[in-house]
Amino acid sequence: MKNGVQLNEKKVKNFVIIVSVAIPLAVAALYFLPEPTELDKETLSKFYILPKLNAIFNGTAFMCLLAALVAIKKKNISRHRALTTAAMILSVLFLLSYVAFHSMVESTSYGGEGTIRYLYFFILISHILLSAIIVPLVLFTYARGLAMKVERHRRLAKITFPIWLYVTLTGVIVYLMISPYYPH
Repeated sequence: MKNGVQLNEKKVKNFVIIVSVAIPLAVAALYFLPEPTELDKETLSKFYILPKLNAIFNGTAFMCLLAALVAIKKKNISRHRALTTAAMILSVLFLLSYVAFHSMVESTSYGGEGTIRYLYFFILISHILLSAIIVPLVLFTYARGLAMKVERHRRLAKITFPIWLYVTLTGVIVYLMISPYYPH
C-alpha cells in the first residue's frame, strides 16, 4: 500500500452514508423554512455575491477535476490527489455558501420563456438530482484513492468523474442563466 492511508472500511462507509443523507436533507429543509424576512436592498444586495461565489467555486472545481485527470494520465499521483482534494474543498465551500444564501434569500424565479425555459429546467433538475447522487460517489472514490486501492478507485472514478464534472459545470450554467433575474 505505497503512500496509502490506512482507512477503516466500516467507518468510511458509515461516514459516507451519514453525509450522503444529511446533505440532501439539509438542502431540502431550506425549502421548508419560513420565507426570510424582508431585508433592505443594501443588506439583500450583499447576499447576492454568494451565487457568483458559488459559480466560482463550481467553475474552479471543474478546472481542478480536468487538471486532476491530466495529472493521473501522466501518472502524477501527488498532483492528482492535491487537485481532487482541492475540488472536494471547493465543493464543500459551495455547499456552505449555497445553504447560507438560500437560508437568507427567497428563491428567484427563472424568467426565460420558450425553449430556453425548458432547457434551464432540464439543466437545473439534472444538476439537482446528480448533485445528490455524486456525494457518496465522490466520498467513496476519494477514500479508495487515499487508501491506494487503485483498481477499486479507478473503477468507481470512471462513474464518479463524468458526473462530478457535469454537476460542477451545470452549477455554473444555472448561475449564468438565473443571475439576470436576481433583483437589482
